[in-house]
Amino acid sequence: MTQPQQQKTNNNANNFMNYFNSKVLPITNNIEGYRSKLLIGSIIWAVVVAGFPVLFSFLVLFSGGTLADKLSIIACFLVPAALAVCAPVFYARKIYAMFFKEKIIPVLLGFWGNYTYVPPINLVTAIYKAFKNKSGFNGFWTELRRDKKTNISVNPSVLARLLRFSSIEYDDKIVGKHKDVDVEFAELTTSYITTSRDSEGKNKSSKHISFKGVVFSAKLNKNFKGVTLVSFDNIDKKRAMHPTIGANAISSMSLTDALNFGTQLADAAGAVKDMVNTAKEMPNQGKSQEEIQAAMAEKYGKNTNVPVEKNQQPLKFDDVHLEDPLFNRKFKMCSTDQIEARYIFTTAFLSRFMKIAEGYNYRLHAVFMAENVYILIDTRGFFGSKNWFEIPFFNSCKDPKNYQEFLNDFTKLLSIVDTLKLNQNIGM
Repeated sequence: MTQPQQQKTNNNANNFMNYFNSKVLPITNNIEGYRSKLLIGSIIWAVVVAGFPVLFSFLVLFSGGTLADKLSIIACFLVPAALAVCAPVFYARKIYAMFFKEKIIPVLLGFWGNYTYVPPINLVTAIYKAFKNKSGFNGFWTELRRDKKTNISVNPSVLARLLRFSSIEYDDKIVGKHKDVDVEFAELTTSYITTSRDSEGKNKSSKHISFKGVVFSAKLNKNFKGVTLVSFDNIDKKRAMHPTIGANAISSMSLTDALNFGTQLADAAGAVKDMVNTAKEMPNQGKSQEEIQAAMAEKYGKNTNVPVEKNQQPLKFDDVHLEDPLFNRKFKMCSTDQIEARYIFTTAFLSRFMKIAEGYNYRLHAVFMAENVYILIDTRGFFGSKNWFEIPFFNSCKDPKNYQEFLNDFTKLLSIVDTLKLNQNIGM
């Protein structure tokens, strides 16, 4: 790290400490008391419940029978006992996380500006809120319909261009504006199910995680005519051209997401129908394909490629190979518009993109379409996946050191705007 970078890091840490002491610390008293009760209750439960298997193990060891039989009995008993000890601790952490995030994160985000924290909207959180507010079924239903507070919203059909999934699970979301750029950070997991036959001929279902991490999205002043995709994994061009989403994905969205998605599908279908009908109505007698396509481009944009005759090829993705050998080695890239793709990935922008990619071990996907840019940061690793926007349960929320990871993560995510210069229309 250079000296100016080190100085900037130190200044950021000092500014955060001042903000923490003045804004965050005063509201932690009740939260710390709540955390202590949950923690003490979990410890008491663990000690009491753990005492039974210990006593049982001693009784078995001093009873009759072979040592192997005794150990087998103890092993069979210890598994459910361990679950009985760990399960309450797990749920205590979940409850604390919901309570903590609701109270602290909105205040914490004030350090960076005007940001809104949107907690996950699902059955569990809806039940929790309805129970907490004693609002019954009406409260539960209202919670499911709660506004997502964003004008970007990660559209599942965008993700489906790159990822195979039949189910999508949303977690935390943060929405705001950084240097006049509307940004959104959505933590989510996508997965799909495969079925195979085991050695006995029975069907066996397996769940596969296709993505787990954060999707960064930004709304720009640039309206892309084509669609450009970048991935650290192989790109299925058929899926990219015709993104498919299973019924399970719709059912696991929040109600708001599902309704928005349905509206977007209807709008897209209506636009395509209008374009095709216009193409059919256009007088093509005596005109070449190029002339017809030019007329269509004038009305709908240069990259429509709407079929005007039965033998005309529809819009398709082509591979894009840039001049940077490291980029070509780390990523696959394709686009419906080669010229626009290279217009986006100028030498300067490519260098900035690779700087972001290096910070996340090159495990990025990216989508450039319409007026949005999406960067998917996959944080799965050999030892599990990173859990974003969390604060440790077993340490005091009064300790500023517990916020260091949150500080580093969110600052790093915001730096995507700075590094890629998205406020400058990505250098175009």
